[in-house]
Amino acid sequence: MMNLIIQVSKYLIILLMALYTLQCFTVFRLRDEEAKSYLFMRQNMLMFFMHFVAFMVLYLELSETTILLFYGAQVLYLAAVLVLFGNLYRRGSRLLINNMCMLTCVGFIMITRLSYDQSVKQFKIAVISSVVALLIPVLIRKLRLITRMYWAYTLLGIGMLGLVAIAARVTYGAKLSFDIGGISFQPSEFVKIIFVFAIAGLLTHARDFRRIVIATALAAVHVLILVISRDLGSALIFFVTYLVMLFVATRNPFYVLAGVLSGSLAAVGAYFLFSHVRVRVEAWRDPFKDYQGDGYQIGQSLFAISAGSWFGTGLCQGSPGAIPWAAQDMMFSAICEELGSIFGICLILVCMSCFIMFVNIAMQLTNRYYRLVAVGLGTTYAVQTFLTVGGGIKLIPLTGVTLPLVSYGGSSMLSTLIMFAIVQGLYMLQRDEEYKAELKKQQEQPHYEPYYENGAQTPYYGNGAYNAEQEDYYEEDGYYGQNGYVGPRYEYYADDEPDFPQEPYREEYDERPPRR
Repeated sequence: MMNLIIQVSKYLIILLMALYTLQCFTVFRLRDEEAKSYLFMRQNMLMFFMHFVAFMVLYLELSETTILLFYGAQVLYLAAVLVLFGNLYRRGSRLLINNMCMLTCVGFIMITRLSYDQSVKQFKIAVISSVVALLIPVLIRKLRLITRMYWAYTLLGIGMLGLVAIAARVTYGAKLSFDIGGISFQPSEFVKIIFVFAIAGLLTHARDFRRIVIATALAAVHVLILVISRDLGSALIFFVTYLVMLFVATRNPFYVLAGVLSGSLAAVGAYFLFSHVRVRVEAWRDPFKDYQGDGYQIGQSLFAISAGSWFGTGLCQGSPGAIPWAAQDMMFSAICEELGSIFGICLILVCMSCFIMFVNIAMQLTNRYYRLVAVGLGTTYAVQTFLTVGGGIKLIPLTGVTLPLVSYGGSSMLSTLIMFAIVQGLYMLQRDEEYKAELKKQQEQPHYEPYYENGAQTPYYGNGAYNAEQEDYYEEDGYYGQNGYVGPRYEYYADDEPDFPQEPYREEYDERPPRR
């Protein structure tokens, strides 16, 4: 019986994820706000149902009561995030909120399956990070001075990365994090956000080639420090993010082409200068040449994806724990093994819909600085997702970055939620401006004073006016009431038009029109 439940749940989880993903893209062609609201509600129901099915399987496999309690805590957390974000920030993007919760939900399921203790830590970090993220849109809307502090962002980012290069703990050959009070803290995750704000300011005020050269040099300093620290994944994220922001700011493809050529030459130079780069490239080219050594991680990742095939082995039926660092670097491979490649493709599409929404918001922003920030954060998110998935499927060499909101990692969770919250704040800023503009437009429209006909209690404002109380209406040939024709039509001209006569104009009809 249990095997039957597990097999049915496998297909049910895939179906629920596929339906959710379909609606992520259906929403872009809807224009009616009520229809969108119903769609977002359906997404929430699909997410909670999938979460329930997955934890039912985990409980049946592990037979621990703590799983049920943990499930209840996660449901309360997800519901609270949806309610608080949806009600406190009514002008925010519901699609981003839903996707943020869905990706976090998938992460909870898989991390709980891999390690209950890690999942509890991730859950605590997610709660704290969500509280911080709730405050970000308020700061974005109130503190307009953030657009003028780009030099401070630049110095802070370079300083933090320099501190990492000098004093950070070495993890698998790379200097990545500090240990503060038993908590691992990875500064590069937050410098990504600071870097975007700094470059946005530098490029916003880049009126000539000299300022562009200065911005490029400062961006290169960030990347070089990361290369020296052997944090190649973050270095690549910073580099691609800068190129995209440079193109959006200048609309000059030659700058981007020059950047790509320079980056390619730098990559070739890094291959010959740094041994750890050669090791990763060689493992990517032929992981089975040194399968028990440097190629073991990518080899196990490929075996896991192959074992899962399209529909997966089923939750708790595979061996994702055999992949080194499965909860961090190889989460996508673990998902494909047990939940299937179809589920993995849907997960990629959900991430893609987040990026599309980032770009969509950026296109709507009228402020140049805010537009560059939205583009930069969206590019950062998309590149990190691509590096994680591409490394797991052997499309590119492994870079050691996490899948945002899904992989285990406190710094990654906090920084990603902050990025989503910043974009939400920018989106609400734009909608605030649109609301004010619409309100001003309505206030500037001409005002018409009411005109009462023959002592009637309902005023008439002009052609086609409608009396809601008495169901009376006016047409070209006369005035009609509930019982038919009442009298000739009266035309009223507004007092605020000085060229018009101040007395109402009257048209008399010789014949009474037929009753309608």
